[in-house]
This record gives sequence, C-alpha cells and structure tokens, in this order.
Amino acid sequence: MMEFLKPWIHLALNLSHNDVGLPLYILLCCCAGIVGGLMVGTVLGFLELFWYHTLLFFHRKNLIRRLAPTVDVSVNKYSKESFMAVSIAPIPLVILVLAARKKYVESAFVSLDLMGAWKFCWISMALHDAYYWVAHTLLHTFKSLYRSVHRLHHSTGGDISVFSTAYGDFLDVAITITPFYAGLLLWLYTRTAWNVFYMVVLVWAVNGVNMMGHCGYRLPAWIYVPGSMGVLLTPLAQRPVHHLIHHLDPNSNRSLYFTWWDRLAGTFRDTHPKIKTC
Repeated sequence: MMEFLKPWIHLALNLSHNDVGLPLYILLCCCAGIVGGLMVGTVLGFLELFWYHTLLFFHRKNLIRRLAPTVDVSVNKYSKESFMAVSIAPIPLVILVLAARKKYVESAFVSLDLMGAWKFCWISMALHDAYYWVAHTLLHTFKSLYRSVHRLHHSTGGDISVFSTAYGDFLDVAITITPFYAGLLLWLYTRTAWNVFYMVVLVWAVNGVNMMGHCGYRLPAWIYVPGSMGVLLTPLAQRPVHHLIHHLDPNSNRSLYFTWWDRLAGTFRDTHPKIKTC
C-alpha cells in the first residue's frame, strides 16, 4: 500500500506552479483548501457530538446539573450553520498550510511530550484569549457589526448547549479565530522543527474549553481538567457558568479561556438571577 502511495505523496509535496502553470496551481490549492475546510468542519462536528452526548449521559446519571434549570434547552442537534461556520472560516489557513506544505512536513516530528504540550497549549490559549477579548468586544461595541456578524450566535439567549459552540456566521469565526491561528501557523513555519503532538493537544484543549463553555452544565474537575488538558486549573480560568452568563448578559464575560481581561476591564460577572448557585 505504501509503495502505491509513495509517488502520489511525492507529487503532492513537490508539485509547484512551474509544473502546471500558476492559474491551475492556484485553482488546485483553492480546491484543496475547500476540501480541507470541510474536513475541519467534519472533525469539529464529531467533537461537538461527542461532548454533547457524553455530558447528556452524565446529566442523566445525575453526575452533573444544569446551571440554569429554569431555562428550557431546545438546542439539541448539530446545525448546518455550525458546520458552515467552521468549514468556511479555516479555508484560508488550509490554503496557507498547503502552499508551504513541504516546509511544514519536512520540519514536523512527533514526540509525546506532555509537559511541553501543556506549556504550548497554555501560552497559545493565553495569547489567543487577549486577541479574542478585543475582537469579541468590538463585535459587541459596534452595533452594525454585531447585527451582521455576531447576533446569530446570541439569538438563542441562555438556551445553549454544546451545539451552540460554533453556531453563527462564518465571519464570526473568521474574525475571532482565524487571524490568531494564521499567526500561529506562520510562527510554526519559521521554526526549524515543530511537534505535531503539540497541535493535536491544542486542538483538543481549545475545542474542549469552547464546548464546555457552551454546555450549560456545572462541571466537576474530573471533566474540565482532561477536557482542557489542565489549562482550566489556571487561577481565574473560565468556567461554563461564566460563558452562560455572557449569553444571558452579553455586556459581561467576553473572554474565552480566562477571566483576567474582563476583570481588568470591569466586565466580569459571576452571578445572574437565572443561575442556580449550588
């Protein structure tokens, strides 16, 4: 099987605009970018299904409870809006990686370095949190931008579940997520070597925190620690209650992973009349 694939892998890594002409090469990269975006959407869709049904199982076993039991939850299925948002927004990133694929592949290695992966996750998420807070605040500050880009994500109010994580306009994801990861990928490109395991762990942690943040449950440490790869053990880290309050009161809690920026800006809130305190 590998012998059959070798020439195709060689072609995929070494094909350039000199071989097929610049217009066709650009077209091939764009088509591959679209396919890659659809693959990203599929993977994240499976992650949402995994988290939704796992937490629903724990809820039915009375191991976890709803944070706002008086709020009826109707968001109980994966939506085409979520799939399209997380499929379209990363297309530029996929094209970027494809255009420089040979460098990425040649400098990649795999090492199951858990401590290094945790540090990489923590630093990446801390930096993204600062960027996200600014971008998210702008989306809420400029009403025309809010109406055209971000309102769909808030359209269900406090009626949220894991399936609300990516629910919204693809421009929402393109503004708050894509630019940061474009910068991260460019940084990786400059490295002489990069660990694939670090990126796998980062994808798990980032999506775990985002999906737990939209789940609407009060989660114990035995769920949120592995779900975040330990990042949520950081003092003043976000919890699901904080993001639920943001959906109940959009003027508060605009960070993604930590509460530092909201505390500094005076937009932090940890209580709400609809939230059950215990």
